[in-house]
Amino acid sequence: MKWNPNSIKVFLDISTYCNAGCPQCHRTSENGLGKTDWLPLIQWDLDMFKKAFPPSEMMRIKIFKFCGTWGDPVMCKDLDKIFAYIIDNSDTLISMDTNGSIRNADWWWDIGVKCRSRLEVIFDIDGINQEMHEKYRRFTHLSKVLENMDMLSQTTSLVKSQTILFKHNQEYKSEIKNLVKAHGSIAHAFVISDRFR
Repeated sequence: MKWNPNSIKVFLDISTYCNAGCPQCHRTSENGLGKTDWLPLIQWDLDMFKKAFPPSEMMRIKIFKFCGTWGDPVMCKDLDKIFAYIIDNSDTLISMDTNGSIRNADWWWDIGVKCRSRLEVIFDIDGINQEMHEKYRRFTHLSKVLENMDMLSQTTSLVKSQTILFKHNQEYKSEIKNLVKAHGSIAHAFVISDRFR
């Protein structure tokens, strides 16, 4: 298959900030649940994004994938402005992974209304209650994640979800799938963990 220069997929890690302290995350220190010492705290702003991706270049991009390898993309203060810029200046699709426990429901409504069906968000749900969820997804609030999923699902944006499987939640797959479906997820995936416990 030949490379198509007009169908580029861009994988972006635009923030090293995160509200969570997940033990197996790349950014988490081995000496606690904070940020590892060698990782600088940075985030893109709208001007930086515009410089990297002017409208003429964005027309070549099929999808922007905002990932959470080194931080949660929703921690980026200009994320809603960046999404608006993409929507207003291209036909590019947007996909994002997030722990979902950041921002309020109004913010999620606003990006859903702006981005419509060109936005897909994958929320991390690791349990059926707060105790189970935060056993891995530390410092996040399941009720807030579900509220944000609910709000986004009331727009035409696509709400999806995923669970990292551990011993403490692996027997609750059906219940987790029912929970996320009740809060607007149209597709759910299970990811095998490295079994830190």
